[in-house]
Amino acid sequence: MDKSEIKFIKEKEYKVIRELNRGGFGEALLIEDETINENFVCKKYSPYYAEDKEAYFKNFVQEIKLLHVLYHKNIVRVFNYYLYPEKHTGYILMEYVDGTDIQEYLKVNPDKINDVFIQTIQGFRHLEEFKILHRDIRPQNIMVNEGGTLKIIDFGFGKQIEFQNENFDKSISLNWRYTPPSEFNDHIYDFKTEIYFVGKLFEEIIRENGIESFGFTKVLNRMILSNYDSRITSFFDVDREVLSSKSSTIEFDQWDKRTYLEFADSLMKVYAKLYSNAEYISEVNIVIKNLEDAYNASMLETVLQNNALIAKCFVKGNYTIFIKQYFYISTIGNFIKFFKFQPVEKQKIILNNLWQRLDTIEIVKDKQEDDLPF
Repeated sequence: MDKSEIKFIKEKEYKVIRELNRGGFGEALLIEDETINENFVCKKYSPYYAEDKEAYFKNFVQEIKLLHVLYHKNIVRVFNYYLYPEKHTGYILMEYVDGTDIQEYLKVNPDKINDVFIQTIQGFRHLEEFKILHRDIRPQNIMVNEGGTLKIIDFGFGKQIEFQNENFDKSISLNWRYTPPSEFNDHIYDFKTEIYFVGKLFEEIIRENGIESFGFTKVLNRMILSNYDSRITSFFDVDREVLSSKSSTIEFDQWDKRTYLEFADSLMKVYAKLYSNAEYISEVNIVIKNLEDAYNASMLETVLQNNALIAKCFVKGNYTIFIKQYFYISTIGNFIKFFKFQPVEKQKIILNNLWQRLDTIEIVKDKQEDDLPF
């Protein structure tokens, strides 16, 4: 068999159900795969003006690239794509979100405002982790399905890494429904700008529907500050403030608290300095795996033999540690038993409390070559 080329035996056939929408750059169709009885969205790149077909084809390809690296319950999934570069056209086969946009959903379900806000923040936090700017934040691009799950859609204007000044006007042209933030005067569009637009969207929905049950007004007010320097810095920080607000309603028993405090006190004695590129690890499954690896590496000992093993459980990037501080293996074992089997909501609160402690550690701007662990 020639492995240099793989040919499909049969073309896949789909049944067109209806047209969903048509925009300046193409159309979206609802289609059905009758073999597995599932619906998908087929997005075709076909600009309204023929002269734009070649010029904006790269934007279509960029959307595919962005969606392929993302996998999160609050971001629309792409399943497949078909590109025809020689004709400057193509198709994306995507998840079908059977629901309404966020504005219409909350008009009918105002009591869901807090849950929808949390899901929105978590979706945009995932984009931030992959350094992806959406750049087209408006109600029609944030959908909520019949089960109440929120999905961020339409990455046609999305961009990875840094914003390019020459595309500034195109990046913000769809967002004039809200008062522009201060950084627009300096042609800046980054994640703090995305925070602003998400905040303004919720401010508008809350105001127009007279919603009084919103539980995160304090952080929302920090999101919509026009002044760039005063605004909250990241979706990660927004999510942490949301967790802090929710933690007052969740209880832990005395054994839980003792286990947490013993571990947290020991952890704080490990880190000496954090550098500016250091980041907290937020994936619970990774934290648990790293903790179990650290425990297994010294499970027959009284104390951990290498403090670097516990340090890397919670922080990635550069940092220095105290290598002579004792970290008892029993403390790690008890914490794993406590942390691993908590509900997800409690796990997030536990991590956030550990991060609050780590926030107090000295942060050094640049790592120096002669820095050594103590």
